[in-house]
Amino acid sequence: MTLDYVSTLSPEIVQIAKEELEEDDHRRAQNVQILRDWLKKQPHMKSCPTDAKFLLAFLRGCKYSLEKSKKKIDLTMTLRSLLPEFFSGWNPMKADMQKALAYGGTLPLPGYDNKGRKVVIIRPGAHDPAEMKMETVQRASFMVWDIMGDESEQMFITGMVLIFDFDGFTMNHFTQMPPSTVKKLMPCWEDCNPLRPQSMNYIRTPSIFNTVYSFMNGIMSEKMKSRLRVHGDDFQALYKEVSKDILPKDYGGDGMSLAELTNYWKNKCESRSDWLKQRETMKSDESRRPGEPKTTEQMFGMVGSFRKLNVD
Repeated sequence: MTLDYVSTLSPEIVQIAKEELEEDDHRRAQNVQILRDWLKKQPHMKSCPTDAKFLLAFLRGCKYSLEKSKKKIDLTMTLRSLLPEFFSGWNPMKADMQKALAYGGTLPLPGYDNKGRKVVIIRPGAHDPAEMKMETVQRASFMVWDIMGDESEQMFITGMVLIFDFDGFTMNHFTQMPPSTVKKLMPCWEDCNPLRPQSMNYIRTPSIFNTVYSFMNGIMSEKMKSRLRVHGDDFQALYKEVSKDILPKDYGGDGMSLAELTNYWKNKCESRSDWLKQRETMKSDESRRPGEPKTTEQMFGMVGSFRKLNVD
């Protein structure tokens, strides 16, 4: 069985995929074909990509569980349809997107750390909450994440590290994220995303961070809590989690500065403008879903406690 797939992986990462995911040429081709055949029978997901790279991201992120992969793909398409505030308006040349990208709220680092993991810096306090809506900030962030996923095949095998830089974070930033918004964002990041964060690191934490930390502790699973590290301004502790050579100069590392990274990702989004606009059409057509259509009210309208995060 052949497959329209050209690997970008090094021999070392191919070996990791073989050992940890039991991936080989046959299993890869067979499972991609199974997902393609399944998608053909889903009338509400006609706009879902069927290329091997897209489907392999879910297979690898779900450790080749076909049922988990199907659920995540379906939910991905559904959320992109039901949450236009995050998944519509994907034009990086528009004024609001230009401004959001210039803040540099989400900055994947070039390359990988010394454990082969993708490292992403998230800066919740980078934007001015008086000038920028949270929905716009998140829209820009999702655009960056989609491009990163399209260009970083390796991270679906080796995992990733998140660094939350709270420099500049204030109570105004915190109140910009009401429970209703968090309730919509949680499944976008956790339930439908095939990425598995291996480590979460909080740095440059202000006094308000205690409030944020208490809030996050209330919705995290025990597994995720075990992967969380609070470093504050202790970058030496951060270096034990993420190799110094890849970190920005702003953190005492050898990599690109935050300003350089911001400019890099802004230019990257602009250069892939046509791809992003096409990606925006990747939505479910709930009017054609077999059985009962998914609705915003059904998925987000119920009031109650937050679901615990599940991390593979």
